[in-house]
Amino acid sequence: MLNNPSESNLLLENKQRQKWWRHLTLSLVLKFVVFTPAKVETSTTTTTTTTTTTTTTTTTTTTTTTTTTTTTTTTTTTTTTTTSAITTTTTTTRTSTSTSTTTTTTTTQGPGWSDTGHMNGARSYHTASVLTDGKVLVTGGYNINVTLASCELYDPETETWTTTGNMHIDRYRHTASVLADGKVLVAGGTHHLFWINSSELYDPATGNWTITGSLNYPRTMHIATVLKNGKVLVAGGDGDRGTPYSAELYDPSTGNWTKTGDMNRARESHTVSVLTNGNILVTGGTSGKSTELYDPSTGNWTLTGSMYYERQWHKAVVLANGTVLVSGSIDANTAGYTAELYDPSTGNWTLLGGYLNKPRFHHTASLLTNGNVLVTGGCYGTWGNTAELFNPATGNWTITGNMNNMTNGRFRHTASVLANGKILVVGGDDQNEIYLKSAELYQPL
Repeated sequence: MLNNPSESNLLLENKQRQKWWRHLTLSLVLKFVVFTPAKVETSTTTTTTTTTTTTTTTTTTTTTTTTTTTTTTTTTTTTTTTTSAITTTTTTTRTSTSTSTTTTTTTTQGPGWSDTGHMNGARSYHTASVLTDGKVLVTGGYNINVTLASCELYDPETETWTTTGNMHIDRYRHTASVLADGKVLVAGGTHHLFWINSSELYDPATGNWTITGSLNYPRTMHIATVLKNGKVLVAGGDGDRGTPYSAELYDPSTGNWTKTGDMNRARESHTVSVLTNGNILVTGGTSGKSTELYDPSTGNWTLTGSMYYERQWHKAVVLANGTVLVSGSIDANTAGYTAELYDPSTGNWTLLGGYLNKPRFHHTASLLTNGNVLVTGGCYGTWGNTAELFNPATGNWTITGNMNNMTNGRFRHTASVLANGKILVVGGDDQNEIYLKSAELYQPL
């Protein structure tokens, strides 16, 4: 026991100093270790915005599609600091963003006409056939008092023309039919001012022609069509005494022609259409307004409803609904401006209220993939360079631009519907009797 007051005071004073130092030390630790805020690292993200612009003109539409891919990388760093009995952990996260942009541009050609090269030889009264590989075979024709045996191929992929094998006999005003095996049968025609009965087969695999069976009647300006059974029907035309009434069938399996029933009316420069039921409709020609049907199952012809107007060198197209549209005629008074529809279910014709913008004969008529009908060229008074469209939904005709802006037009040409939906117009002649080797493409809407 401490009895000395001075010693007791000294001891108490030492204890108080120790408490004060402990308090000061604890305060410093709390200030610098516990209550000091951890360092904060700021991450900045930058976003890039890409603007896509679509521009449309009347002829070309360009669409731009932008695809943006974003990649995010995260890095985490951990720092540990230990002071006396207290441990402090600080975590820093860094985020970086990278953006890559891929742009795809698709260009679609607008509607209208464009040149597509020239044939190697000018021609009129020729034929044009779309082959199974999509190419177009042009055969024969006429050029400045010369009958042609030459043939050419058009390739839609390259838009180029190449010559192929010549026929054995030069001819014009003949017919050409694509058979089920892909070969092409040409029949009849005019050879040096004389109608002929010869037929030939073109083999696309070799580019060569072979003679096949002869027609029973020589004929020119006749019609030919492939039946659903694969045989080829020809009927009418100019020729010997019995030719304008007669019809015959070609059998590809034998290469021979056999007679079938005669038509009820003599015809040349008429049209032929295959109906959805397999029957064949022929219209007009030198027989005027009359039309008749051929039944392949019986081989017989029966008259059906008469047209409102006499028509010759007109055109016929089977529409998507199965009705048949005929347009134009050599008669310029009214028939050349008019069109009418045949309904197979009733056998009757309906005269359309809408008139063609130009009267036409020796024109072409093609069914487009959208169901409309494109009519090109032809003549009456002047040779036409115009084209127009028929809309079955409205029954009206509208002009759709001039073919290549030709001032002299073209007629006795051909028009073929290509696999890509475009229309290939080839050859013909103009009002100055200049035979044409030019070709053009029509791009529908």
